[in-house]
Formats: sequence, C-alpha cells, structure tokens
Amino acid sequence: MAFPVPAILPSIEDLLFEVQWLEGLILVTDSQHPTFVSKSQIQRLYRRLLKYPKGDIVSGYLRDSLQNQQKNKGSYKPVLLLHSDGRYWLGIMGISNRPCSLMKEVIHLNRCYKLN
Repeated sequence: MAFPVPAILPSIEDLLFEVQWLEGLILVTDSQHPTFVSKSQIQRLYRRLLKYPKGDIVSGYLRDSLQNQQKNKGSYKPVLLLHSDGRYWLGIMGISNRPCSLMKEVIHLNRCYKLN
C-alpha cells in the first residue's frame, strides 16, 4: 500500500534521519506535519487512539510495529498517519538511501494490515 500523502515524504525522511537511533514512531495528523513520538510518550498516544473509531485496532497494530522495531534496531520506524475522522495509515518507513534489511517484515506487516 502506498503512502497516501506523497508531498510530506521528504519531511518524514528528514525527521527519520534526525531520530534514527531513538526508539519511537513518526506521527502525522491532520496538520500534515510529522512529529516524533518517543518511547516514553507511547502510552499517552495509545490513550488518545482509543478516542478514535477503530482506535483499539490501530493501537494493536502500532504495538506490533513497535515490538518489531525493538528487535531490529536501526533507522526504520513505524509511521502513523491519523486523521481526526478516524481514518489512518500505518506502515514502516526508513531513510531511502539505506538498504532495507527489514523488507520481509514490512511486506509481512502490510499483508497483515490489508486483512482487516
């Protein structure tokens, strides 16, 4: 599944480069400005997600993505695009000039997410 807002991909990659060694995720809301959510802020995000339609499902997917990130340290991070009406996109992105050693995991997660 392609990222739905290609215009903000460069700003996501810039942020990924800045936070590549930190644990967390990239969050993009309706403002279309990517922000980094650190590991210490994740619980707050989970509580916030529960207010959205399908928020519990998104929360579960996000937990899975973050657990996989911990196993495979590096510059790849979960990216959550969250709209105020409850629509979302969740995937894993990395800095494009690096080889994707996680490609199998990315493909597997995308297949799992498409099932729902």
